[in-house]
This record gives sequence, C-alpha cells and structure tokens, in this order.
Amino acid sequence: MGPVLIVDDEFGIVEAVRDLLSDEGYRTATALNGREALERMRQERPSMILLDYMMPVLNGPGVLESMQKDPALRDVPVVMMSASPPDFWQHLPCAGFLPKPFDIEQLLGMVRRMIGPPPVTH
Repeated sequence: MGPVLIVDDEFGIVEAVRDLLSDEGYRTATALNGREALERMRQERPSMILLDYMMPVLNGPGVLESMQKDPALRDVPVVMMSASPPDFWQHLPCAGFLPKPFDIEQLLGMVRRMIGPPPVTH
C-alpha cells in the first residue's frame, strides 16, 4: 500500500496530520505545494491524497488537472481540504471534502473509508 500523501502549504497542518496518521499506523508522505506533490506522486504512487485547495506554486485544482492527464494517477482518491465552504469541490474530481479546522475522527474515518485500516506490522 502506498503512503497517504498530505499536501498543504501550512507546515503545522502537514506535521499534525502526518503525526496523527503515523500514530494510527498509516505510512505517510508530505508536500508543501502542488508541484512538490506531483513529484512525490511520481516517485511513489500514493494510496490517497489529502490536498489543500489554496496553495502557492500549484493549487489543489491544478494538481487535480495534472493527475487527470496521467493514467497512473487519475484513479488515486483525493480528499480536498479547505477552510472555504465546501460547495466548490463538488465540480472537481474529488472523492471527498474535509473542512479546516479538522475534526480528527472525521479525518480518520475518511482515510479508513478510502483505503481501509492501516496495515498490520509486526
């Protein structure tokens, strides 16, 4: 199973979500902008992506547009994250929406629904 890719220009959010998912047993990767996210995806295909809507360099919709053009990435589930009202994302090829600030149980529930429980490690 590939990592959960966490993409946000706010390092504190990336760090908090990474720590939460890692503590739950999920493997994670991070990026601080859309261009870096696409580079990470090409290095290792993620299981799912938690993607901020508004970022410098390349925003969330720009990342989605690039992913849709790439057969290896177009079916990776993406959950858009934003402090803006959720009505905008319904027109984007997203699997879901998470409002900021996050509800931890909602975040974990969405990850579990998208990719299942974390792998069991011994």
